[in-house]
Amino acid sequence: MDNLQHTVDELRRMSEAELAGVGEDSLKMRLHEQGEEARGKYGKLSAGNLESFLSDPDCVRYPTRLVLEYGEMGMHQFAHPDLDIRDESGRGRVIYIRPMLGKRPDLLALAVSYVIPVINYGEIIGDEHCQVYGASLMNMSEGEYYDAICHLADFVGAEERYAEEESGASSSCGMGGGCGCHSD
Repeated sequence: MDNLQHTVDELRRMSEAELAGVGEDSLKMRLHEQGEEARGKYGKLSAGNLESFLSDPDCVRYPTRLVLEYGEMGMHQFAHPDLDIRDESGRGRVIYIRPMLGKRPDLLALAVSYVIPVINYGEIIGDEHCQVYGASLMNMSEGEYYDAICHLADFVGAEERYAEEESGASSSCGMGGGCGCHSD
């Protein structure tokens, strides 16, 4: 049965867990579609189209700028989305990126592709969602994208998330790399 084609009566008979599953499937499908739509408009995300992409309200919900600084980034993170305190409207967002990625435009675009779902949807987003969207945007299979994110996390020297969790540091999507050693 297609989870997105349920009748109202079918939805009313579902358990909370079943309803959550329908919602999760719907969100993942939408993230995949949004990644494809952005890729259709810009091609594979790269340093050359990053600025246009980040300022396009059809792709990114809030005006977003990149900052090659650590900001509030944890040691397990390669990027950290946050509110842009310089934006007087209160709508702007910023993506803090590890400074070393400024010299690697290929990895910079990859890091940005991973955090866009957090910018667009907020705290409901997890690593799995970031992978669905990023793989679609970057025209990769989810396995290839996962491997690329792990390579990115290793390249920047992101620490294992579990070490930080033991010390009480907080975490969320877009910050841990999505691979087993850097993710939720």
